[in-house]
Amino acid sequence: MNLTFDWTVTMPLLFSVAALFIAWFRTRRQDVDERFRAGTKRMDQHDLDIQRLQHAVDAMPAKDEVHRLEMLLVEMGGDMKAMRVNMKSVADSQSRLENIVGRHEDHLRGTP
Repeated sequence: MNLTFDWTVTMPLLFSVAALFIAWFRTRRQDVDERFRAGTKRMDQHDLDIQRLQHAVDAMPAKDEVHRLEMLLVEMGGDMKAMRVNMKSVADSQSRLENIVGRHEDHLRGTP
């Protein structure tokens, strides 16, 4: 069997195969690049979200500050109870004074 090599058939075939390989490689690379860009954008967004959360957590009061606030609230509650007792005694005293003044008025008016 005697095969002759014909360049008019072989060269277009080789160019077609080479073009097919290049097209496959380029489209595959573009997909990878696009996925890489999307992943980069998503990671940047995650970084921004993490920074925002860190700032929010940094602005929150610490355990000691919350404990101090609780202690101040308890102290204020005790002060409010003492004020309530004082106000009740003032109200009772005021009520007695009103009764006494009422009796004086009745006496001065001459009504029994």
